[in-house]
Amino acid sequence: MKSVVHKLIIIILIGLVHFQCFSQTMIQMEEYGGVYRIPCKVNGAKMKLIFDTGADKVCLSLSMADYLYDNDYITNEDIIGSGSSTVADGSIVNHIKINIKDIEIQGIHLKNVEAVVIDGQDAPLLLGQSAIKKLGKYSISGNKLIIETDIISSKTKAILLSKTETDQLLKDADNAFDKDLMYVAEEKYHILYEAGKLNSHRILKYITSMNRIGKVDDALGLCLSLQKKFEQNYSTEKADLYKHIGFLYARKGEKDSSILYIEKARYYAKQWSELQYTTTIYLASVYFLNDKLPDAIFLLKDYIDKYLNYKGWKSTDCWEKSKRDDLLGRLYGELARLYYFDDEKYYVISAAWGNDNSIEECENRGLNYSSNRNIYKYSY
Repeated sequence: MKSVVHKLIIIILIGLVHFQCFSQTMIQMEEYGGVYRIPCKVNGAKMKLIFDTGADKVCLSLSMADYLYDNDYITNEDIIGSGSSTVADGSIVNHIKINIKDIEIQGIHLKNVEAVVIDGQDAPLLLGQSAIKKLGKYSISGNKLIIETDIISSKTKAILLSKTETDQLLKDADNAFDKDLMYVAEEKYHILYEAGKLNSHRILKYITSMNRIGKVDDALGLCLSLQKKFEQNYSTEKADLYKHIGFLYARKGEKDSSILYIEKARYYAKQWSELQYTTTIYLASVYFLNDKLPDAIFLLKDYIDKYLNYKGWKSTDCWEKSKRDDLLGRLYGELARLYYFDDEKYYVISAAWGNDNSIEECENRGLNYSSNRNIYKYSY
């Protein structure tokens, strides 16, 4: 009996899949003052947004955002940062960036949509490209928006996936990721994520694959939606998520938001880990690129001093006790790059700690990094 029921379910699902592969969703838009408005729900709140392909982001007025906030449709967790926008008349206005977890348009759910709240009570409510591009293929006929729903729903795929198929997909996704086949990895991780089959570690790999193939907005939206979930995770996974958010903001050119999350990542990273090193170097680079060289140098020197103290070493132990340390070698190498007008001593110390790049640099310049006669000349 169970076998018969199972077969019937599969037959129904196959029919559902066939229907979904070739169906369309038609949405009646409302003409209003020469533009078209679409009825939708923003995190469950009913409203009408102007369909505007020229707008970069979904746009909300301050009064609407206040309403959503006061009625718990958005929370502090959804606030991303701030910035400025150029509006239709050419003027520049301040805005607040938020993440909308869900915009529903006639049963179609757009997840993690970036929006801006314009500092003005009468700002138009716009459905911009941050949402429109998530619709996929669409066309407009008069006042009708026609969306091609040719993608099998994730829930249907999840039901159809057997344990064997899930295990194989996980294996294939991981293999593709390890071989740097990011388009393949992203496609397979996407199916598994939508089916609820990814653990935190693989979710981070999914985010990496999205970033690598240029799906920056999708990756950022997913990261922002996962913050609350990852708050309960180990500090390392939380730090890794914040690192992704910081780097994704950097790719979008949003420096302040990038620094904020990289600093969070550095705070939660395991002491002296590769992640802490990476975020430290990144922050130093950002300071340097923004004409804050003293801040960059202080950050690296402070990190070096704390590590030496942790090890119970001095900076000259690379000569006195013939010690080698990869982390110190790389950190001194980064200092040398910051001191590009006076970099000899830091390349020498870096090479003495065993950094291959600095050893090559010293050999090219004819600098002696192996003798302790340089201890006092080159220690800082």
